[in-house]
Amino acid sequence: MPKIGMRMIKTAIAVFICLLIYLLTGKRGAPVFSTIAAMICMQPFVENSVTVAFNRIIGTLVGAALGLLVLYAFRWLPGQQYDVVRSLIIAFAVIPAMYITVIFHKTGAAAMAGVVLLSVTIAPNTASPLADAFYRSTETIVGILVSLGVNMLHVPRRRREECFFVSSFDGGLCEEKGGISPYCAFELNQLLHDGMAFTIATERTPASLLADIGSIDLKLPVIAMDGAVLFDLKEKRYLACNSLSKEMTKKISTYLQQKGIHYFLNVVLEDVLFIYYRDFQNEEERRLYERARVSPYRNYLYGDIPEEGEIVYILLVLTDAEADNVEADIKKLDTKGELLFLRDKTETPDNYCHLKIYHKNATKEYMMRRLLDTMGGKKKWQVVAFGSNKNDLSMMAAADISYATGNALPEVKAVADHHLKGNGDSIAHKMLRLYEPFYWQKQEERRKKKKGE
Repeated sequence: MPKIGMRMIKTAIAVFICLLIYLLTGKRGAPVFSTIAAMICMQPFVENSVTVAFNRIIGTLVGAALGLLVLYAFRWLPGQQYDVVRSLIIAFAVIPAMYITVIFHKTGAAAMAGVVLLSVTIAPNTASPLADAFYRSTETIVGILVSLGVNMLHVPRRRREECFFVSSFDGGLCEEKGGISPYCAFELNQLLHDGMAFTIATERTPASLLADIGSIDLKLPVIAMDGAVLFDLKEKRYLACNSLSKEMTKKISTYLQQKGIHYFLNVVLEDVLFIYYRDFQNEEERRLYERARVSPYRNYLYGDIPEEGEIVYILLVLTDAEADNVEADIKKLDTKGELLFLRDKTETPDNYCHLKIYHKNATKEYMMRRLLDTMGGKKKWQVVAFGSNKNDLSMMAAADISYATGNALPEVKAVADHHLKGNGDSIAHKMLRLYEPFYWQKQEERRKKKKGE
């Protein structure tokens, strides 16, 4: 069963306050209008609640004004034989009520304008049209303001500024089909605004990450290319690279050319990613090229190994059997133990894989430690890591606390300290509870510690 959300609880509190105001004011008016307004105006997030409340008040005033005009128009139709005409007038009066909000670019107030118009014209309770319009609009505005007040009310929380959070992207923050959810993006931005230390560790290139990261306002550099680079999203700059040596790159390229195997060479030169390639040997290579070359952050060049730049990794698109043979042969060339081999099958058919050849230090753990060294000086960080794939294992093992997402591989769940039920939204919710716990949770932690739990 889904959990009862905070919006539902806040709505119930707002309705109760509206009813309480009705009782304390001597049961004047009709609380149904203030409670309806409170329910309509309750927002899931505080960020835009003031704007929404302001727009709804405008809609209330527009609806009340037009309702007042309609009531005065009814004085020309005193008999019951005109009830159908009255109904027609009320129905079509909704059009100008909503249209006025469109003219003033307040489309979010359109529904409220129509609601107030109907409440004034359909349920009058005094002999004065002016009094009806005043009471209905006042009751509605009370509901709007109560909803705003409840939505802005926060339970006091404390901040755990010693925590450093790092999460995988694909299979982590990024949902498989929908990308980063609105809730996840909003909650992360709120935490980042509050000062939470957080970054993303991904196998993607910075170009691919920039295309899908959406509106998340990251302050820290991201760990990209499986830990091969540290990239500043704000300045679009590579801060660190664990690159292959020119000598080893030459050995690998010579071997691949002798075998007639095509490869993509990823090189960083003056904060620009260049990808060198030659003639394709299979359709999967061509599909990769056609899909990736449209990015403005990638630069594909047809040619050989450049003289300058840092060689981040070599990418091959092969069948699983071919990848086994190539990896075994190249390992024989690696007499100094310089290389790290990773495989990725997320973007290939079942019998194909992406074989990536990195420097041995190109791991998320290595680059995470390098980032921490630049952040705090002597500050002792408590690292909290979230992961789902094999390339997250080293990072999670090095963390003080690790969480496996709901869709994590079995080997990832085996090393994780805790398991989440989902991924993106679950990660954001867990970060909120860890970084900004309620004050009474501190007492609970002490109680457990005393009992040895």
